[in-house]
Amino acid sequence: MSSFSTRALTLLSSVFGACGLLLVGVAVSTDYWLLMEEGIVLQQNQTMEVKMALHSGLWRVCFVAGPEKGRCVASEYFTEPEIEITTENTANILKMVRTATPFPMVSLLFVFTAFVISNIGHIRPQQTILAFVSGIFFILSGNVDT
Repeated sequence: MSSFSTRALTLLSSVFGACGLLLVGVAVSTDYWLLMEEGIVLQQNQTMEVKMALHSGLWRVCFVAGPEKGRCVASEYFTEPEIEITTENTANILKMVRTATPFPMVSLLFVFTAFVISNIGHIRPQQTILAFVSGIFFILSGNVDT
């Protein structure tokens, strides 16, 4: 392989690794993982009256419609939340989001570890085992989220 193609592959792998790290970081930090809307279907004209709408992420729940419109509450992981949820389905879904929180966090940790090991492997190309180990961590980071 020529020197140019080796440098191009090194640069591309670093760029894609940084993109993966950035995208997982953005996914973990935003609060738009879950969009929910509760409503009642009116019998007269079959339209839906929205009782509550919210969006939720790993760290907070924000209400878009309903009695608590405009309010954002931090997700409570160790205590019961201080919000009034009108149906049991919504409460259960929010509880499941809180239960699944460790998986994206572990994925972020694996992507960061893979990115660091990969770049160390680019600095020291004689240690080819680092590229193999970083590839394993990149694959594991994707498997944790699924």
